[in-house]
This record gives sequence, structure tokens and C-alpha cells, in this order.
Amino acid sequence: VKAFLAGSVSFGLADTSASTDNSWNDPATVDAHAYAGWTFDYFYKQLGRSGLDGRNLAIRSVVHAVDRADWNKVAAGTLNLYYLNAFYAGDGIMVFGEGLPPDASVNGYKWNYFAGALDVVAHELAHGVTDYSSGLIYRNESGALNESFSDIMGTSVEFYFQPVGVGYLKADYTLGEDLTNPMGGFRSMANPGAFGDPDHYSKRYLGTADNGGVHTNSGISNQAFYLAIEGGTDRTSGLSVTGVGPASRDKIEKVFYRAFTQMLPAGATFALARATTIQAARDLYGAGSNVEQAVTQAWTAVGVS
Repeated sequence: VKAFLAGSVSFGLADTSASTDNSWNDPATVDAHAYAGWTFDYFYKQLGRSGLDGRNLAIRSVVHAVDRADWNKVAAGTLNLYYLNAFYAGDGIMVFGEGLPPDASVNGYKWNYFAGALDVVAHELAHGVTDYSSGLIYRNESGALNESFSDIMGTSVEFYFQPVGVGYLKADYTLGEDLTNPMGGFRSMANPGAFGDPDHYSKRYLGTADNGGVHTNSGISNQAFYLAIEGGTDRTSGLSVTGVGPASRDKIEKVFYRAFTQMLPAGATFALARATTIQAARDLYGAGSNVEQAVTQAWTAVGVS
């Protein structure tokens, strides 16, 4: 796989999953293909975008890059990259982590194939959309916005295709909850603090780890997105937001999509994300609309001015 990603080798027919009777027995292959297709459909049907690049770029999914049985024999870097991870490798290529054997656990969880979580698949593919649009630089505030946009798209695809609820294969505001047993996840848009992430700009991480905290500080704009839809009170500021309500979820999705793909420069800050999403709300739904008010209140509640 490393050689393939480096461009030194190509996958052949023997490396490609196929079925003559459309009967499949490999869940990772089926999930990767189906969920990539659902993500593609969401971009087109909900947002009018033709694929990651806007020109129907083919999506290629790589599963089983490593042997599950070897999970406890590999270096930590390999474990975290090819077993307990999924990533967009550019040019429409997705690589899905293998997870762990059924009797193994890491950090108190048993980990399934990473292709088995719709929000994870959509999250990673959304990085491709960012690559072909704003190109948000993957460090500091622009990097946190990059990660947040992927969380926003991942969650939006989940709500588009799955029933709302709590449990496996349900739409919610937790990222990656379908991957683990017991059910876990690794970020929450409704309550970023549940995973140690900030829900307010005053609590942002200012160190250098993780490219300046791109996965951590994404909680700030994730919370703004959540509040703009669902409404509620930010736990840090105590400020309340009148959201547009779940029935108008698509309006907030379209606002954030427009701002993040058409209006933000590569080095965007949280302040600029606020300004452009407010402008996008005006462009789409009018000045003074409930959508503009919800977006404005949400950013104010999370401390971004």
C-alpha cells in the first residue's frame, strides 16, 4: 500500500474486489463502496456538487491494507495509521483502517473495520472536497476549520441517510461511534468537552502538537454548527442560541458548505469563518433571516467575533 500511495506500483485486477453474482461476504469492501457512494450522492443531491472535485472524480477505496492478525506485532505508528485510522490520500483515494481481531482491544474498546462508519467515510472524503476548493492549510486555525468541515460533512451525510437516534447506525452528533464496542466515538459536536475538546474560543489549544491542535480546536466550529441547527446553550459562555431546528438542518448545511468551499481562503481563521458563514446565510436566505440569526448567535456563543 505504501508503494501504491507513493505512485511506484499500481493495483491490478487481482487487487480489486469483484463479484459475478453480486453476492458479497466481505463487510469492509461492501461498506467502503456503499458509504462512498452515499457520500457522493449527498454532495450531489443536497449540495449540487459532482464528486470531490466537482467533476465526478472517481473514488477508489483501499481496504485490508494490513493483516488484522498482525496488529500486536507492528510498530505503534503502523497500528495508529493502518489499523486504528482512516485517511484520504489524495486524488480520490481512501484508505480504511483494518480495526482489530474480535478478541482484541485498545484503549478499552474493540475496533471494527473503519469502513463501517458512515460519518468516518464521509469525513475523510470531505477532506478531498477541501483539497479541491478552499485548500485550508492543515495547521492552527485553518487546520481546525479543515477538520471541522469534515466533521460537519460526515455528520450531515449521517443525518441524510440514517434515522435519528442513539445506537449503532443512527444519526447523531458524535463522530465515529459505530466503530467501537462498547459504543464510543472520538468527538462530539453537541458537547465537545465530553472528549476534552473546547466548545469556546477562549479554551482553544495553543500548543504545537497535532499541527496546532487541528483535531482539538475543531470543537469550536463544530459546536457552532450544532447550535445553529439544534439551538441550546454553550456550556462555557452560558449564551443561548435559537437554532433553525432539525427540520431546517439542510439550510445550515448549505450555509457552511458555501462558506467553506467558495468563500474561505487557505489560511482562514475562526473570525473569518464566522464572517463568511454569516454572509453565506444572507446570500442564500436573506439578511435578517432566521438562518442568519442562528449562525450569528452560534458563533457569538462559542466566543468567535
